[in-house]
Amino acid sequence: MKAFHLGAAALAALSAIPTLSHADPSSTGWALVFNDDFSGTTVDTSRWHYRIDAKTTPSNGMITVQKAENVSVANGVMNVALTRNANPDGSLASYSGGGLVSKQTFRYGYYEARVKINTSPGWHTSFWLQAGNGQTTFPPERRTEIDVFELNSANASAGQIRHNVIRWNPNGSEIWPRLSFEPYNSGEDLTQWHTYAVEWNEQGTTYYIDGSPFFKAGTVVEGQVMNGTQPRYLAYPPSQHKHDKLAIWLTTIAYGDYWPNRDLLPDAVQFDYVRYWQKDYYLDTSTSAPGEYVESGTWMNSALTGWTKDSPSRYGSCNVAGIQATWTPTLQQAGTYQVFAYNVVHSASDPNQRFDVAGLTTVVNGTQGSSGWVSLGTFTLPGGNGTSVVQTSSGTGCARAAAVKF
Repeated sequence: MKAFHLGAAALAALSAIPTLSHADPSSTGWALVFNDDFSGTTVDTSRWHYRIDAKTTPSNGMITVQKAENVSVANGVMNVALTRNANPDGSLASYSGGGLVSKQTFRYGYYEARVKINTSPGWHTSFWLQAGNGQTTFPPERRTEIDVFELNSANASAGQIRHNVIRWNPNGSEIWPRLSFEPYNSGEDLTQWHTYAVEWNEQGTTYYIDGSPFFKAGTVVEGQVMNGTQPRYLAYPPSQHKHDKLAIWLTTIAYGDYWPNRDLLPDAVQFDYVRYWQKDYYLDTSTSAPGEYVESGTWMNSALTGWTKDSPSRYGSCNVAGIQATWTPTLQQAGTYQVFAYNVVHSASDPNQRFDVAGLTTVVNGTQGSSGWVSLGTFTLPGGNGTSVVQTSSGTGCARAAAVKF
C-alpha cells in the first residue's frame, strides 16, 4: 500500500513537535493498558484498522472519502493527509481524509491523545470512542459514542470545541437529548499542539484540555461550573443507557458548512500519541475476554437485564446446588481493590448465593431489595490473573450471574 506523502518542506514544518509534558491522569491508581507513540515508520496494523468509509455533509452535499493511503507514520507522529479526490465523473467535488480505529476495545478509564489539527477550512477532526472497525461510522452494534473532542478547522484558532456523549438505539436512531451542548470557546488556539482527554466512569464523563477539566456530562454536583462553562446535567447511569466496550477513533474528514480551500491542499493533521489508562475492572457474562468468565453446570440467558442496559444476565439450573460462575480479571497492577458483584434481584432467585474472593465468603440474597452492586469486601491483591470471584448456587431458587467489578 502506498502512503500519501507531503512535500519535504511541509512535512518538516508539520513534524516540529514542541517538547510538552504529558497530561496523564492526575490521580493515583491508574495503569497504562494501551499506548501508541507512533515511533515507527508504518502503522501497526496488528493494533489498528484504517477508517475507509464515505460520508456526505447533509447541509451542502460535500462528499468525503476516507483512504488508508492517506495515513502514514513518520518522525514520531501519525499523519492524516487531507486531499482532493477526483470523482468518477472527473469533477473535484470530493475530498479525502482518513484515520485509525483500534482493534482492541475498552470501557471505563482515562483516554488521552496529543493532536495538532490543520488550519485550512472545511475539515472535521475528532478523537472519539465508539464500536466499529472503520468501514462505517454506523456499525449496527454501536450504542455509546463518546466524542473526546470535535474540532472544525475553520473555528479552531478561535478556540471552539465540542464534547459529546451520544446514545444510539438498536435501529440506528439517536436517543435525544445528547449529553452535550453547542460548541464553546475554550480560550485556546486549538490549531496548535494540545493534549485532549476524557475520564469515563459509571457516572459520566469529564473532558480535559492539557490536563485541565473543561466539561462534564452525566451525574455531577448541581451548579458546578468548569472553566466558566456550564455543563448539562443529565443522568448517564448504565441501568438506563448501554455502556458498551468501545474502540478508539483518531480521524479527520471533510465535513461541515465550510468547503475545503483547494489552494491550501494537500494539508495534514497530526497525532503524536494515544493512550488508555485503566483503574477499575468490569467483567460481565457477554463481553469479557476468553477465560475471564467461565461457567460450570448448566446456565442459560435470562430475560432480566444485567448491570448495563441491554446487557444479558445468566441464570443457572434452578434448585441445583453447586453450579458456579467464575470471573477472573487481569489486574494491571497490585493494589487495594474493593470488589463488587452485581445482584440481579428476582423473586425466583437464589436467596443464598455464595461469593468467594481471596478466601473471604459473602452470602448474597437474590430475592430482596433492588438489583445493584453488592460489596464483597476490600482486598490487597497481586497483579495478573491470580484472583477470581467464584459464585456458587445454594440449591434453592435460581442463581443469577451478571457482572463483577474490581
